[in-house]
Amino acid sequence: MQPRISMITPGVRDLDAAVRFYEEGLGFPRMESPPDVAFFTLNGTWLGLYGRDALAADATMAPDGCGFGSFALAHNVESGAQVDGVIKQAVAAEYPNIEIQLNLMPDSVNQMHDALAVWMTAQDPTVDLYGMDTPWVLEFGQAGWAVPLNDQLPGLEENFVTSGLDIFSYEGQRLGVPFWGSSSGLFYRTDLLEEYGFEPPQTYDDMAEIIDTITADRPELTGLAWPGAREESLVMVWADFLYGFGGQYFDESGTCAFNSPEGVAAVEYMTGLIESGASPPETTAWKAQEAQTRFVEGNSIFLWHNHDIVTWLDDPERSAVAGKWGFMPSPAQPEGRSVSLTGGFAFAVNPYTDNMEEALQVLELISGQEVQKGFAIAWGPVQYYRGLYDDPEVLAANQNADRISVVLDSALNRPPSPNYAELSSIVQEEVHAALTGLKPVQQALDDTCDRIGPTN
Repeated sequence: MQPRISMITPGVRDLDAAVRFYEEGLGFPRMESPPDVAFFTLNGTWLGLYGRDALAADATMAPDGCGFGSFALAHNVESGAQVDGVIKQAVAAEYPNIEIQLNLMPDSVNQMHDALAVWMTAQDPTVDLYGMDTPWVLEFGQAGWAVPLNDQLPGLEENFVTSGLDIFSYEGQRLGVPFWGSSSGLFYRTDLLEEYGFEPPQTYDDMAEIIDTITADRPELTGLAWPGAREESLVMVWADFLYGFGGQYFDESGTCAFNSPEGVAAVEYMTGLIESGASPPETTAWKAQEAQTRFVEGNSIFLWHNHDIVTWLDDPERSAVAGKWGFMPSPAQPEGRSVSLTGGFAFAVNPYTDNMEEALQVLELISGQEVQKGFAIAWGPVQYYRGLYDDPEVLAANQNADRISVVLDSALNRPPSPNYAELSSIVQEEVHAALTGLKPVQQALDDTCDRIGPTN
C-alpha cells in the first residue's frame, strides 16, 4: 500500500483558538488565507482549518444536532477515492445524517504517528477515527488513545480472524478494526534457480551460495534486492535477519539484546551483502520501491519485500518475471528462526472525539462484510474478515492470494515499545550507520541498546 499526500480539513468550534494552537503552539507555517479559513503547509501536505458552522454550510447541513456529524477519518492509503467511496456508500445507506470526510495523512508512517500523537496529547477531536499502525498499539494502549471496542462491537470476535484482532489489542482490549495487513518474505526467480540446479534457500548460507554461483556467470544481476535506506522498512529487514541468525529483541529480563553475538552476526551479514557486491552499493539509499523495481524488471535473483506484489507479478504488462517467481518465508541459519514481519493498519476511535456515537456507528459499518470486501478489492490481501477469500469477486481481484499462506505461520511483530517511533528512529539511524561504514557493527548495536534502554 503506497501512502499519498492530501489536504487535512477539520471543522473546529473555535477557529481563532485552533489557529493559535497550530501556528504558535506547533509552529506550523500559515499561508495567506480568507478570514473564515486558515491554511498551513506541512512539508507538502496542506492543513485547512474551517469553522464548524462554515464546514456544515459547505455540506449543506445544519451544524448542530444529528444533521451534521463533522466527522473525519484519517489514514494514508493508495486509493483514497476507492476506499472513501466504499465507506461513504455504506454510511449513506445506513446513516444518511452522517457525512464522511477522509483526511489523508502525510506520506511517512513516522510523520503520521507524530501528527496523531500531537492531536491525542492535546486531546484534540480533529479526527474521529484514525488508522493505527501495528507498532503503535502498545504506546496508544498505554496512553489510552484508542477506545476499547470489546463491548462496543461485539461482532468482532465472530467475524474476524483472531490473530488479526490480537495484533491490535492491548491487555485484552480490542483497540482497532483491521482493514489491511502485510507479511514479508523472500521472492526468488524460479527460472534462474532451476537453470543452475538449486532449490529455494533454507539458510542464508544457501542463499549466498546461490548468489555467488549465478552472478559469477551473470554479473549483471543483483543477488538480493532489499530496502536499506534509513526508513521504516530497514527496521523490518533488520528484524528479519536478527531472528534468522538466532537473535531476539529483548531477553527475559527486558534488556535490549540487539547487540548479542547473534545480533552482530545478522548485521555483519547485511553489511557483507553490500561489501561483496551481492547487493549493490545503492542499497543503502533504496526504499522498498527501488528494491522491488530491480526484481520486477528481471534484474535480481532474490527480493525481500512484503507480500502485496503477488497480485500483479504475473501481469506481463507490469512484470518482466511473470510466471518466473516464487515466494517463501525468509531463510534462517540452523540456530535461527524463519520469520515474516507483519505490518498493517486498523481503524481506531479517538477517545476525545466530539462524535462518539457516530464514530462507533461508522466503525461498526467498517467492520461489516460489505466494507471489508471493498477494502479487499481496492487494496488486496491480507484482510482478516472471515470468508472474504471465498468470494469470487475478491478472488478475481486478488490473483495469487493463496501463495501468501506460506508465510503466515511465521509472523513476527516489530519490536514492542511504549514509544515505538523513537525506538524505530534509533534502530534506523544506528543500523544504517553500520551499513554505510560510519560505525563498526558492534559499536552501532551497543549504541542502539544504550539509547533504547530496558523495556521494563
